[in-house]
Amino acid sequence: MDIINRINSTRYLGREFLTWLWFRSSRQSGIFEMTDGPLEVWFDARLTLEAGGDIKESNVIKAESPTETSEAHASLLTGKLVSDARLRLVSGQKQWTVAVKGDTLQVSGVKIPALLTREDDDQLYERFMLIEEAEDTVAALFHQFMELRLDDEAWRPEVQAIRSWVHGVTAAAE
Repeated sequence: MDIINRINSTRYLGREFLTWLWFRSSRQSGIFEMTDGPLEVWFDARLTLEAGGDIKESNVIKAESPTETSEAHASLLTGKLVSDARLRLVSGQKQWTVAVKGDTLQVSGVKIPALLTREDDDQLYERFMLIEEAEDTVAALFHQFMELRLDDEAWRPEVQAIRSWVHGVTAAAE
């Protein structure tokens, strides 16, 4: 299988990841245990959900807390997955805002925490480090997801929990 076909055949994983991230964030009050301490993950300002298949139907939700809207919950119930999301990541005193595309896991629109250094050269270096830290954080979350996703024994109950959550969240939102 050539690389383009391989990429196209696994695009769904990014959408599953973002949808799982929403599920886990909702279930765990936004807290994820990472190797260097707890991380808060919140969906912020913009959320896009899309149906798979030949017909591309999507819902774009712009709200302060888009995952709390009835539109987002209805989209989940119809089988749509998160295709794009703006995330707020909080680790200790640092807070980032990033946009993540589900199909490619591309991180863009990174808003970094306040800089601590005063020298121009040091500020540039610090900016690069903070951007890299945001990308590494998204990659670490994806790694957690893939470890779970590749373990059939662990993934089956997770899927059941997600299904229950979708129906429970939707019912609670009505």
